[in-house]
Parts: sequence; C-alpha cells; structure tokens
Amino acid sequence: MVSKKNKMNTIKKIKSQSLTRFLLLIAIIVFINIFSQYYFKRFDLTEDNRYSLSNSTKEIIKSLEDVVYVKIYLEGDLPAGFRKLKESTKEMLDEMIAVENKNIEYQFINPFESVNLKEKDEIIRQLSIKGLEAVNLEVMEDNRKIQKIIFPSALISYRNHELPLKLLKQQIGVSSQQQLHNSIVGLEFGIISTIKKLTTVDRKNIAFISGHGELNKDETIDIFNTLSHQYNVKRINLPKYKVGILDKFDLIIIAKPDSTFSELEKYKIDQFVVKGGKVIWFVDKLLAEIDSLARTGVTSTLDYPLNLNDMFFKYGIRFNNNLVQDINCHLIPVMTTKGQPQRDFRPWTFYPIAFPTSEHPIVNNLNAIWFRFANSIDTIGSNKIKKTVLLQSSDKSKYVNHIARISLQQINEPINPNLFYKGPQTLAVLVEGKFTSLFKNRIPRKLLESGQYGEFVEKDKGTKMIFVSDGDIIRNQISRVKEEKYPLGYDRFANQTFGNKNFALNAVDYLLDGSGIINLRTKQFKLRILNKTKIKEQKLKWQIINLVLPIIFLIFFGLIYNILKKRRYTK
Repeated sequence: MVSKKNKMNTIKKIKSQSLTRFLLLIAIIVFINIFSQYYFKRFDLTEDNRYSLSNSTKEIIKSLEDVVYVKIYLEGDLPAGFRKLKESTKEMLDEMIAVENKNIEYQFINPFESVNLKEKDEIIRQLSIKGLEAVNLEVMEDNRKIQKIIFPSALISYRNHELPLKLLKQQIGVSSQQQLHNSIVGLEFGIISTIKKLTTVDRKNIAFISGHGELNKDETIDIFNTLSHQYNVKRINLPKYKVGILDKFDLIIIAKPDSTFSELEKYKIDQFVVKGGKVIWFVDKLLAEIDSLARTGVTSTLDYPLNLNDMFFKYGIRFNNNLVQDINCHLIPVMTTKGQPQRDFRPWTFYPIAFPTSEHPIVNNLNAIWFRFANSIDTIGSNKIKKTVLLQSSDKSKYVNHIARISLQQINEPINPNLFYKGPQTLAVLVEGKFTSLFKNRIPRKLLESGQYGEFVEKDKGTKMIFVSDGDIIRNQISRVKEEKYPLGYDRFANQTFGNKNFALNAVDYLLDGSGIINLRTKQFKLRILNKTKIKEQKLKWQIINLVLPIIFLIFFGLIYNILKKRRYTK
C-alpha cells in the first residue's frame, strides 16, 4: 500500500509539472507576441485565394506617402445583403492595412443617424453632389413595408482630393445575390484603382479628337470630367494642327465623326499608331437618328463619308453597312393619346442591349451596355494581329442592310422571334499587335522631304486599339429645357442606368494601365449557393446535428474525463 508521504510527494510532483507547463505556455505566448511585432505573416487557406491581394495592389499600398482615408456609408440597421457587403469591405481594407504600410484608415458612417426628415433630404442631396449613388429599398419593418435609402458607397480621400467609389455593382438581368457576389469580388479592384487615381503624379495624356463632326463638349462632358481625375485630358482639332501634334498624347478618342478625313489627317493618326499610340474608335457607319424619326416618323439610312475604310482594313477591322436589331433591346418613349396624353415605353430593336459574356478585364462582370443604331463589325486580315471580341448582341439578332427604311410605326408591330435568326453580331473589338503604316510606299519622297509630313515611321513597336460600332456609347444625355447634363449611361426617360461609362473607363484603363490593376477585374470567387430545397427538407436533421450533438458530446467528454481523473488519483 502506498504510504501517505509518497502520495503527497506524487501530488506535489504533479502540481510542479503542471506549473512548469503553465509557465512554459505563458513564455511561448509572450515570445510569439514579441516576435510577431517584428515579423508578420498571414495565411490564406481559402480554395479561391479570396484574401490574397495581388502584387500590384501591394506595391501601390507600400508606395503611399500619406494617409488614405476611406469613409464607408454602410452603417446602422442594414438588410442582410448589405451587412455582408459591409463586412467584406472591412475585411478587404484590413487586408490592405496588413500590408507593411499603415497609411490606410477607414470609418463606417451611418449618414442618417439622429437626423430629422429635413436634414435627411439635405444629406441625400450633399452625398449625391459628391458622386455617391443612393439605393431605394422596400423592406419589412413591424409587419409593414417601408422605403429605406442606403448609400452602398465610399468616399476615398488622399491629401486634398477625394473620389467616390460605388461598392454595389448593379447589373441588369442579374439576380440580387449574384450582383452582391460580383460586388464583393470587385472590391479590391474598386478600392485600389481609386487610390491609384488619387495618388498618381505622372499622369498620361488623352486627346478627344474634333474637326469632323465628333460629339461636342456637352455631349461628352461626363466621361471627359471623369477621366480628368486620373489623366490629363484635352480636345484637339485635328485639321488645325501639323503632323506630330498627337505625339505628346498616349491615347486618342475618336467619338462619332460624321465627315470626311483627308489623307493628311489620316496620316497624322497613322503615324500616331505606328509610334505606339493607343486609339479608341467610336464609329457610326450609317446615319440614323431618333431625333429625325421623331420629327417625320420615317427615315432612310445614309452612309457617312468618313474615308476610313482602308485604315480599318489595315487594322483588321471592317464596319459593315448595316444596322443591328436585337430582341434584347431598350425602350423608347412615345406619347400616347388615350385619355390624358402620357409617355409610354415600347421595345425598339434598333437599341440593342449587349450583356457582356467575355471574361476579358474590360467587360468582366460589367453591367449591360446600351447601343443606339449600331452596325456589325467583321474581323479580317492577318492572324498575327490579336483580335478579341468584347461585346456582341444576343443570339436573337438580325440586321438590315443599307439603304434601310426605318419607321416609328414598327413599335406598334409585334416582334416576331422567328425573324431574329442571324445570331450574335459583333459590336466591339479589341485589336493588339504591330502594324505597318498605311502610307508605306504611297507618299513621294519630295513630299516627305518637304517637312509637311514630319519624320515618316514605317512600322510600329506594338499598340492596342478598340473599335466600337456606335458613337453614342459615350454620349451623355442633355436636357435642353432644364439645361442639365446627365451621367453617361443614364437614360433620363426610362430612369435606368447602363454600363456604358464603366465600359469606356475600363477601355481607357486597359490601354494605358501599366501596373496590371485592370487584371483584377478577372478575379473570381466561387459563389456557393445553399440548396433551398434541401434546407427545407433537412432542417430538423441539421438543427439536431448543430444543437443537440455538441451538448451530448460535452456530457460524454465530461463523464469520461471524470472517470479517468478518479482512477488516476485513486492509484
């Protein structure tokens, strides 16, 4: 039998060992905390690496010279989807803060906390002026439906400048769950691209070309002002300047010209391209305008005499002499006389709506794009030139060839789906490669030596261009009566916003961005949707597994532990 003295010694020994283990554990914890202050490492164990920032994001964050302050207007009593967006935004900002630089701070704000109705209206007005867009929701509260205004947006400021960031990416024809998912996926790109716009010092130069009936200042005011946040943007009357005027620009935008380009003007653009300049062409091949239809009720197409076909062919592009019609189309307002005169909306197949399906960063997860009297594009020529289709009409499309007679009476006729059998029509194409000058062996040596044509360059070092078959893509609406200019992509009659503005901005960023940030738009997370049928059928089973089994396990573990402890100390 074990003596009482030996028993006491055993107990003391056990206590001593326990104390030693405890002190060792404390020492390890203290060491880890001290070590973590000098060495920091995070591990992303998710399958799709959703918490891993790109190298370009890390480089921009590390290069910050001052504090970037982010105010997020998602606070207070929010619906479940917006709470998820809030948490994802917080997680993304925390990930950015975790990168060595501490120059990012953020705050969540409830803009309507402790305000009366009058103050609320003023806050909405002020936030709208700053560029934040409100979402009007209908939610249930105390068994009744109420309207709730939420600003799923942020204001990002750096030094003396600030820019708005829309956190919720709304998309036509996409479920609210998928929109929320796409918004969360796009957080890194949205935040870091806005920070880059605020912190860029060495800005690139963009020119809007004029002199051939292009869209005027008022018609492009929104895209012009938005691009000015990140780039130096000017308007250049091409016919007035000598060869070489474009050399100081990195990108030119040609938006809906309607008159002839002379050979000298084409030469100016040609030399800009072969020297590596980027171009976005927003071109209407045929004249067909809704304004003339509204006045007369009927019109026929006219061919714009642009004199650019040979240039386009050299670049591997052909704008066809037709107008695309699509069952997936926008509406046009018409006045009805039944009773009181009022505005009605009818489908207009000459207004195709292109839903982006490509995963290219320019259009990935983008909202639908609104086209007006667009023509189809063919890609032709050398395989050495890379051509990427960015936008197409739906598979329920057709086209009418020039000369086409268009009548407003068509809105009163039922749409016959059997007539829309031509399949998807290409509406926007990205072209990348090296091009030879259109004017190779075409200009006499005497003219070249005269100085009028500058220093001729025959082959380029590689460039990129985007061709879009509708100039109205970047035209913002204007109210002549109210003297008001609306955001690009917003239809003031239907009160609907399309993705035209983001498409134009992404196109510019892709052509000019050397940091690779635009590629973040191709980042994908898996959307894991719960099976609602299984949830309903197996609800009781999973309630038992999650609520009852843990309790049973704890009771069982406690009993086993007590039995083992009793046996140990009895010995």
